[in-house]
Amino acid sequence: MNFQKFFALAKEKGIEQSQIQIGKSSSTSITLFRHEIESYKISQGQSVIACGIYKGKFASAKTEKLNKDTFAYLVDAIIDRATYSEKEEEADIFEGSKKYHKHNVFNPRLTEVKMEDKLATLKALENKLYEEDSRISDVHAYFTEIESASEFYNSFGLKLKQRSNYFYFAAEAVARDGEQTKTNFNVFLDNDFSKFDVDSFAKETVAKTVAKFNGQTIKSKQYPTVIDREVFPALIAYFLEATIADEVQRHSSFLEGKLHQKIASSKLTIEEKPLFKNIFFSYFDDEGVATQNKTIVKGGVLNTYLYNRETAKKDGVESTGNGAWAGTKIGTGFNNVFVRPGKKSFDEMISSIKDGVYITDIMGLGTGMNTSNGDFSCQAEGFRIRDGKLTEPLALITLSGNLLKMLADIKEFDREVKMTTDAIS
Repeated sequence: MNFQKFFALAKEKGIEQSQIQIGKSSSTSITLFRHEIESYKISQGQSVIACGIYKGKFASAKTEKLNKDTFAYLVDAIIDRATYSEKEEEADIFEGSKKYHKHNVFNPRLTEVKMEDKLATLKALENKLYEEDSRISDVHAYFTEIESASEFYNSFGLKLKQRSNYFYFAAEAVARDGEQTKTNFNVFLDNDFSKFDVDSFAKETVAKTVAKFNGQTIKSKQYPTVIDREVFPALIAYFLEATIADEVQRHSSFLEGKLHQKIASSKLTIEEKPLFKNIFFSYFDDEGVATQNKTIVKGGVLNTYLYNRETAKKDGVESTGNGAWAGTKIGTGFNNVFVRPGKKSFDEMISSIKDGVYITDIMGLGTGMNTSNGDFSCQAEGFRIRDGKLTEPLALITLSGNLLKMLADIKEFDREVKMTTDAIS
């Protein structure tokens, strides 16, 4: 579509500066249950977001349609909303960054794999899960493939495009032993189909499921605690929410006033790497600002807050390239976050713990986290650590504390790294 027609129409109607952003996505999802296809869904979606400055006021409009009437609708909506806007502060459209670090992460070979081969792999996974242990009574096996593309244009001549694709296999296994029922969920994602190993994925999933049998409670007290690498991202996500400048400026962040201060253990380094060449790569944000790799926490010291253009202007700094649409307004997000690993293996890391706890699952963190001060309490499962070894499983235990204190008390990370659906490794 010729987007210059949008800019011409916007200018004709008195819109001084404008931009338009198009997002498109498609997905195929298959679910198997008891050797039958429970669901097979193919979906496509798109969104068109336009912004403009009309009589000095900023406004935006959104639609899911892209046809001959779309541009006229968007222009009229921008004018209407700007006319009735009560926001008085100076507004502008971002012209563009001096340099963008473009890279292609789209894998055409994934689309070349026939869907019948993907379904056959999913069926093989389901069968293998049942075969691994006679106590596996039910299995949900999932396959999803997603392709997305984003285009960004503005009236200053900026043109940006990026495209990505990936897939994931997931499994929820249910095991029964007498009166006990245990479940476990596992997921693998990538954009290289050849990397998925049915046997190893099934073995890992089932082993983690049946290991939960005969879970015990534990005496309530403080224990040396090891948190699984797939649980830790959920906690780090709440910490990252507190680094968002808008939260700081509204005095609702427990990191307010702590910039350039030591707020965690020297073992903790958190990096956001939107330019890391994996499936979450993104070289521009939703305002057209070039993204940049950044160290949010280095050796326990808080290096930066995360900014979009509006919040950066309030603090007199540059945007960090974290602008992200939240409904009909620009908010702030984060992507491709890495916690720097340690040098020890998991077994080496726990070898010195005489009596501790290894947390493998948490439940209810969404309601159990106080985002204003970092206090949290949630249900958890895991294993006891005795004399440096994992021993009996634990169930119905409570994990509680304060997020900042927990981060300050970190003693070590193991050296393993795994990409998760949270885009935090």
